[in-house]
Amino acid sequence: MSDEEMQRKMEFIIDQQAGFAARFGQLEDLVTRFAQATVDRFALTERRLTELEERVTALVAAQIRTDENVKKTNEDLRNLIAVVDRYFSEGRNGQSQS
Repeated sequence: MSDEEMQRKMEFIIDQQAGFAARFGQLEDLVTRFAQATVDRFALTERRLTELEERVTALVAAQIRTDENVKKTNEDLRNLIAVVDRYFSEGRNGQSQS
């Protein structure tokens, strides 16, 4: 093999290595961007999950208050019905009609 052939083969190998290095750099950039996008997505998902948990907690608390209010309203309504029922069953002014 002549010096000229050897020189061409070495230049070919160096060109190939440069191409590989450039593509490897592009792949590293792609992997870095993909990793950052994944981390960002996980962070967003975590924030959304936290917000959802807070909303569900608030909703449960509101439902508990609503249940308590309905229970009290039902009790007050039963008491009012009992008073009205006594009023009409005993007659006006609290006296039975004969």
